[in-house]
Amino acid sequence: MTEARAFNAGEIAPDFMLPDSKEVPRRLSELARGGHVLLVFYRGHW
Repeated sequence: MTEARAFNAGEIAPDFMLPDSKEVPRRLSELARGGHVLLVFYRGHW
């Protein structure tokens, strides 16, 4: 993502679905129903 397309603090992320650490698909909007969500992105694949 280029700097021009990066999110700023406080912006709302678009809804998406990704697998969690146990490979269970999770949708951001479902997780956010319970409150705040912290997203951590790891670069690469170990």
